[in-house]
This record gives sequence, structure tokens and C-alpha cells, in this order.
Amino acid sequence: MNGSVLLYDLMTFIYAISVFLYFIDFIQPNRKVNRTALVLLLGVWVIQTVFFVLRMMELNYVPVLTTFETMIYFSWVLILFSLVINFFYKIDLFTFFTNVIGFAVVAFVTFSDKGAAQLSASLQGDLLILHVTMALLSYACFLLATIFSIMYLIQEKLLKEKRWNDLFRRLPALDQLEQFSYRLIVFGFPLLLIAVILGAIWYNARFNSVLILDPKPVVSLALLILYGIYLYLRVSAGWLGRKLAWINISAFVGVIVNYLVVGQFFSHFHNW
Repeated sequence: MNGSVLLYDLMTFIYAISVFLYFIDFIQPNRKVNRTALVLLLGVWVIQTVFFVLRMMELNYVPVLTTFETMIYFSWVLILFSLVINFFYKIDLFTFFTNVIGFAVVAFVTFSDKGAAQLSASLQGDLLILHVTMALLSYACFLLATIFSIMYLIQEKLLKEKRWNDLFRRLPALDQLEQFSYRLIVFGFPLLLIAVILGAIWYNARFNSVLILDPKPVVSLALLILYGIYLYLRVSAGWLGRKLAWINISAFVGVIVNYLVVGQFFSHFHNW
């Protein structure tokens, strides 16, 4: 356990340096600083990958069960997605914004319990692991889509005010930002749907009942409906732009509330 914890501390330190360098590049664009930050970010992802492997070997389960583990996995996914998108599209500001959040997640759980999950034998199984993994992947997609929607609103405001500054020049075109957000929701929606279905199947198999009245799956279904409305308005009704961006942002606020508030304080089953 000590080996993986030390690796985690090293990862956190390098992650902080990378985000700081991205911040410098955001204030005063510098190609050398930007590339150094990107290399360090890649190093953080590699260290996190090794951390997961070591922790899996030490604890003998896939480490996505405790709050600490899910947050680190979430950060790992954010870094991976930001690196892939940056490789293909070179959107430096997106990489910066994403990893400010990624580092905030890491910092949030720095002082939490890093021990193994103390779960009963009934709260185990491959379906449970898949359920949690799919849910977190969907959350990551929705977060990235929200970042693009916020960037859309910023770019739209700069255009309306005719402010042709450095920030305007570093932001992609409005149609590209809207398209990125839409594609991520298209990817995230079925992931959340699959997560809900797998969770229901696993719970029924373990307890021979249906988890109907627990607040977290109820809110998750409501979020599926909200993102479904977004997709309907985008595809069938032909909506574009500002209204869809705000619907997306509002939906992700619901995702945050569902995970941090409903799951932790109101759910009788999901607060382990």
C-alpha cells in the first residue's frame, strides 16, 4: 500500500506543476511552457496508470469502489480525454480548463482515506465494477461537453462585443465548439443508460428485488430524460447554440448534485 500511496503523492506534485504551467501559458501564451506542461501531463497520466495497476495488485480488486478510488479514476479519464482531444485538435484552452478540474478532483481527495474498500461480500461483483466504471465515464463525457458549452458561451460573448483579443483567437469557432459538446453527449448518454441498466441487473441478482425508491437511481433516470431532451432538440427540432449550451450546463449541475449530494446524503444504498 505504501508504494502506491507514494506514487500518488508524486503524481499530485507533478500534476500541480503541469496545471501551473498551463496557467502561465493561459495568462501569457508561450509555446515552450505549453509543451512542457503537456509532457508533464502525459507523465501524470502514466503515473496514474501505474498507480491503478499497483493498487489493483495490492488490494486484489478493481479500484473504483471508494470515494478516493472513483475520484482518481475520474481524474485519469479526464486527463486521457484531454490528451486525445489535444492530440487531434490542438485546443490548448480546453486542455487547461479540463485539467484545472482534474487537479481539483485530485486535491479534493488528497487527505481522504486511501485504504481499501470495506464492503460486505454482497456489495461486490463484476457487474458492480462495470456499473461504476460506465457511470464515471458518462460523467466525464458530460463534464467535457459542459466545458465546451462554457467555451461556446464565452466565444459568443466575445463575438457580440467584437473583442478580438488573445482569448478570442485561442478559442475554436462556435460551430466546432457546439459540435464537440454534442458528440460528447451522444457518447455519454448511452454510457449512463448502460450504467443504470447494469446497476439494476446487479442489484436484482444480489438482493432479488428492484431498487426503485432510492433517490440516486431516480435522479439518474431524470438526468437521462434531460439529456434525452437535449438530443431530441438538437437532432429532431434543429436547435443550436446558446439555448442548448445552457440546457447542457444545467444538466451537468444535476450530475454534480446527484453524485456529491444525493448519493452521499440522501441515498440509503449508494453512500458506502
